[in-house]
Amino acid sequence: MIASLLPTLGVLRFSGKDARQFLHNQLSNDIQNLQQNQACYASYNTPQGRVTATMIVVPQNDDLLMIIAQDLCETLKKRLTMFVLRSQVKIEMADHLGVAFRLPETVSPFVLPDTPLITHFAAETEVSGCLKLLLPHGGALLLGEKSALPPFDENAVQQWQTFEIQSGFAWITQATSNLFVAQMLNLHRTGGIHFKKGCYVGQEVIARSQYIGQVKRGLAVYQSETPLNVGDEILDSENHVVGNVVNVSGNLNLCVIKHAAVENAVFHQTLPLTLIKSWIAK
Repeated sequence: MIASLLPTLGVLRFSGKDARQFLHNQLSNDIQNLQQNQACYASYNTPQGRVTATMIVVPQNDDLLMIIAQDLCETLKKRLTMFVLRSQVKIEMADHLGVAFRLPETVSPFVLPDTPLITHFAAETEVSGCLKLLLPHGGALLLGEKSALPPFDENAVQQWQTFEIQSGFAWITQATSNLFVAQMLNLHRTGGIHFKKGCYVGQEVIARSQYIGQVKRGLAVYQSETPLNVGDEILDSENHVVGNVVNVSGNLNLCVIKHAAVENAVFHQTLPLTLIKSWIAK
């Protein structure tokens, strides 16, 4: 079993009697019916349906904890605070909490089914007091006091990032915030969207994209000759921008790319990229 602290992930805490309903009205998943022993993926979106942040939400007693990219914690806290108004909701940085992972050494990349995954998964409390989130792809996240979590291991973190990239699970960070519609990130397949929950920010665009089929970009994995950066542009042979890098692990890159470009030659600047796999229907 490999394990490590994930310093790229941070935690927000939502408390108050209206916290659950507030998040239910803001996020893409069904927060209102999330049980104490469950967690879920979700996204917070712009009114135009662009994903501002991806996250995992888990109840902790009367509060809700949200795992998101560390560099988006303050941005999302400020944004959501604007909409609290008269609701009894308190949003705060949970800096004393951290996120780590556990992954079996022999685990293979998850084969993402065409049909959507269920919109929640199990959350267990360990003896240490940490919450263990049993992610649908076979890995686990640990959420708890930083002193109770495994120490940071750079090589282990790269293995985890490679596993998530090869499994088709994307994380939005500051560099890619507000660039993509949820379906471009596989959220409709990984259980991050509840299509029957009712209204939330960006819901109309996301629902229309699902049922009318207007999304023309999706996720693919490319190998590069040299390491790329999150947010880098992907170009076609005519130097047109056809995609962006979402997550990186070494020379492996999870990218959102135009459907029409995925089978063609693509480049970062002048360096060719090699297609490893994609979740774009042919």
